[in-house]
Amino acid sequence: MISLQQFTIKKETEGNNTATFSVGPLPHGYGHTLGTFLRRVLLSSIPGTSITGVKIDGVEHEYSALEGVSDDVLALLLSLKNVVLVSKSLNPTTVELTVNGKAGEVVEVTAGDIEESNEVSVVNKDYVITKLTGKTKLNIVLTVERGLGYVLPNEDVRKEVSTLPLDANFSPVTLVNYAVSQTRVGKETELDQLDITIETNGAVTPEEALHVAADNLNQMTSHLIEISTSMLKGDEVTVAVQNEIKKAASESKTSEDETPVRVADLNLSTRLTNALLKSNYDDLRKLTGLTEEEVASIRGMGSKSYQELLDVLKKYNVKLV
Repeated sequence: MISLQQFTIKKETEGNNTATFSVGPLPHGYGHTLGTFLRRVLLSSIPGTSITGVKIDGVEHEYSALEGVSDDVLALLLSLKNVVLVSKSLNPTTVELTVNGKAGEVVEVTAGDIEESNEVSVVNKDYVITKLTGKTKLNIVLTVERGLGYVLPNEDVRKEVSTLPLDANFSPVTLVNYAVSQTRVGKETELDQLDITIETNGAVTPEEALHVAADNLNQMTSHLIEISTSMLKGDEVTVAVQNEIKKAASESKTSEDETPVRVADLNLSTRLTNALLKSNYDDLRKLTGLTEEEVASIRGMGSKSYQELLDVLKKYNVKLV
C-alpha cells in the first residue's frame, strides 16, 4: 500500500478566482475521503468579511422607499449583501458610502464608492449597488465584521436609531467540486487521483482557502491523536506496529538525499536509460519504495540492465522495498 504521505499537490488550471488542484497518488478510497473532508471545511470554516448592519440617512425601516433612488430599501439591502469586503480587524468596524446624484442624469452607485480605510478594503469595486435618478444624496454607514459561515441578522442592532440588521454569509468560498479518478505508481494500479476545484469571491485566493482548510484539519486530527493516545493501555499490537512503520519510513526519508538524480546525466547503458525514461522514471529517486519485482518488470529491462540499476541505486542510496 502506498504511503499516506507520498502524495503531491499541483495546481492544474486557474481562472478568475478559481483554481483546480490535483492531489495524488492516494491509497484506494482516500480520494473520496480527503475530497469530502476538504469540501466541507472549505465551505464552512474559512473566515471572511460581511456587512452586518446598514444605516441609511432618512430611512427608519427596510420597507421604505427613497426619492431619487431606483431601488427600494429592501432591494438596496439585498444588493449590499453582494459587496465583497476584506477586513483586517477582529472587531466590528464601520465604513461610509456617500454619492451625490445629478439632475437629469442617472448616476451609478458602485462598491468602489465605499470609503476604504486602513482596516477595510473593497474587492469588487465595479459592482453596481443601485442607481440615482435625480438630484439626491445617498449616505449609508455600513457595519463590517469578520466571521465564519452563515449568521442570522442580529436584531439587537435596531436599538441604535435607524440601523437595519443584515444576515451574513461570511464564507469567501463560493463553490467546491471534486472528482476522483484512478492512477498508478509502478505496479500499483488501484490508486486514487483527487482533482478539487475551488472558487472564491475574490476576498481570498483558492490557494489561501486550501491552506486554511488543511490547517484546520491538521489541528483537529492532532487533537484527536492526543486524546486517543491517552486512551491506550500501552500494549496494543496494532498501534505498536504502526509506530514502527512510521519510524522506519521517517528514518528512511531522513537518510535520503533529496537532490534529484537525473537518469539522463548518469551515463548509464543505452538500454537501461531508454527503459527508465520510457516508463517516466526520469529521476532515479522515483524508484524509492518500489519492490525489486516491480523494478525488474519495467518494460525493456533486461537482466544485465537490472544488475546495473541495482548498483546505481546502491551508489545513490535509493532504497527498494
